[in-house]
Parts: sequence; C-alpha cells; structure tokens
Amino acid sequence: MLIAAMPGELSPLMRSWAALATVDGVAGYQHPSNTIFAFHAGMGATHATRAFARAQQVCEVRAVYSVGWVGGLVEVARAGNVLRADAVRDLATGEVFRCTPSEWASHGTLLTARRVAAREHKVELAERYPDARMVDMEAATVARLAAAYGLPFRCVKAVSDALIDNLPDLNPFVRDDGTFAQASFALHVALRPRHWADVARFGKQAKLAAANLCDSLAGELGIEKPR
Repeated sequence: MLIAAMPGELSPLMRSWAALATVDGVAGYQHPSNTIFAFHAGMGATHATRAFARAQQVCEVRAVYSVGWVGGLVEVARAGNVLRADAVRDLATGEVFRCTPSEWASHGTLLTARRVAAREHKVELAERYPDARMVDMEAATVARLAAAYGLPFRCVKAVSDALIDNLPDLNPFVRDDGTFAQASFALHVALRPRHWADVARFGKQAKLAAANLCDSLAGELGIEKPR
C-alpha cells in the first residue's frame, strides 16, 4: 500500500490503475494485479491518518510505503533525486521510526514537520540534524500507524525543492482539508515578479521528481514502469 499526500506525486504511475470511490476526501487507486493500492488525502498528519484508515477498509494491508515529494536538506538531495529513508523522525514528538530494510540503498533520516519547510527552516534543520537528508509532513504519521499494526514500513521520496531553492511561503495556501490552493497561490505569485523564476523552476522540478519517483517505485514493486 502506498500513501501519498497529493495526486501529482503518483499520477505518472497510476494512469492505468482503477480509481476507487473517494470517501471522506481520500482518493484511492488499485493496480490491475489487485494486490497494490495507493491513496492520497492531502498534506499533514490528519490527512495521512485518514488515508491509512481508508486503506484498511478496502484492502488487506501487508506493507506500507510513505511516498511523495520532499524538501532536500543536503547538497546530494538535489531536485528530482529519489531517496529512501532508513529512519523517520517526528519533529513534534521526537520519536524515531526505523524503516524496514530492503535491497535498495537507503539515504539517512527523513524529518517530518507540521508545516511546509521554507528555505530558512530547512537550513536550520540541516544544521540541527546532521543525519537528516529530507523533510516532509506525513511520513512519521504513516510510520507510527504501520508500527501500531505491526506492518513493514518503507519511505520512498523524491526531492521537489532542494536546499538552495528559495520559494515563497507555501503554508498560507495549504487548506484545512490538506489540499493546496493553487489558484490563490498563482495569483499571489503573479503579483510578485521576484518569485516567477523560482516558482517556474519548482513546477518543473516537481514534475521531474514525480516521474522519477514513480519509475523507481515501479522497479521496487515489480510492476510495469510508467509510459
């Protein structure tokens, strides 16, 4: 089972998957093999929890993957790179969850924050946690739920924004339901030319990250790669 936050994170992979009924804001998809499922419900802990609960309703969960976009915290975490965490740290509670080992190389710790990490915050986190490579908003919640049910847990992410990227603050555009207010953000950026180049680059990086993530996941799961 794959749990993402946003539809764009897995869209290349799920083009041929069957869409399930959206329930309580949780969208789900089923691979043609009927053995692999993916869900997304929005950004943040609350929405990751809803996605996990929905998965338990519709499939037999045998292993859990937290997947999607992350912010890079080190130079090697360049935009588009796919990274596999060997541990996830919840910044709010201090808990650390170990990821189930696999044949694929791992790349250090992922940090889970409660808000989208701006550039200044990422620099601070990189200094405070030298073993950290990336930061997101959902992985620790998914790891906690997997541990509660005794399920294998892995975390595979792709970098949408590197440490050097200087984006405008995205947090005011994250809605209570975990979705992103794209139209409002676009208007905000349109009125501020200094952000145009950074946001345009971010859009390209996010698409590249999603494509690389889905290609990598297909290889790990042993299914056809996106076309």
